[in-house]
Amino acid sequence: MSWTTATDDLRLLLNDGATDKIRAFKRVFGDINGANDRFKTYEFRRITDFKTEDDASALGVYIDGVKVSNAYLTADDPLTGFFTFDSLFRPNSGQVVEATYYVQYFLEAELQSFLRLGQNWLGYGDDYLTTPQGLRPALLQYATGEGYQKLAMRFAEHSSETYRLEDMPDVKRIALVAEYKNAGAQAKEQAHTLRNEFYSRQGQHLSPLFGVLSPTIRDVAPRR
Repeated sequence: MSWTTATDDLRLLLNDGATDKIRAFKRVFGDINGANDRFKTYEFRRITDFKTEDDASALGVYIDGVKVSNAYLTADDPLTGFFTFDSLFRPNSGQVVEATYYVQYFLEAELQSFLRLGQNWLGYGDDYLTTPQGLRPALLQYATGEGYQKLAMRFAEHSSETYRLEDMPDVKRIALVAEYKNAGAQAKEQAHTLRNEFYSRQGQHLSPLFGVLSPTIRDVAPRR
């Protein structure tokens, strides 16, 4: 049977669903001086589009705790995180600009790539849709490891590019990169365990097989 839910299963394991990651009243990047109209959320790949989000929704951009109507936004690019205020509506010095939104870390194509890598690791080629059902848990763990490793690299790179010198990442953010690396390594280790268990008797692949006779070799005296 074709594994049609593979990417959904992987996204669930990575806790990367449409409403799994919310950022509530989070500060955004951009000069607040009454002239600048372009700002950026720290996360890219936002699911929430500020330009189209209903004004009654809690999601959107806030200035001093008050939500800004989407009528005052001329553009939003959730993929990069940049959004633009109307030229007549720009935050003034001293005001606080925040945003509430959902994010996802992985594109569908990335999840498919992780699954293909796992399928190759199992030795079944590229078509993960044909993975035997008993090996799917191992493949999901391997793909999860790939995902966490990519997150570690992405957060490290994104932090260095997004932050200015005075906004350098704190210890917690650096620790998060290390946590993703560790989570990736643990997922890969679990993948190996699950794969080995599939090809063995209930995980006892290092134990001797039942019913195997241990032959006794009799010493033969040399002929004279």
